[in-house]
Amino acid sequence: MAGDARKVMVLDKLLVCQVCGNDEFLQREIKMQTTGMTFFDLDFLNESSDGVVCNRCGYVHMFAARVHEWQ
Repeated sequence: MAGDARKVMVLDKLLVCQVCGNDEFLQREIKMQTTGMTFFDLDFLNESSDGVVCNRCGYVHMFAARVHEWQ
């Protein structure tokens, strides 16, 4: 995957991918869709989460709360 991969700490522990064990990730904003907002075509009002995408396998780890820190 392209981009600058970085390490991520979650609650003072190094995050490793749940699938492949890699420890380098790319950051991506992910929209949290809700049925009601989609029904009224208001998806742009939905909240976002921070997507932590594994640089090796592409698995997406999502964090709604700010418990992680990019290194």
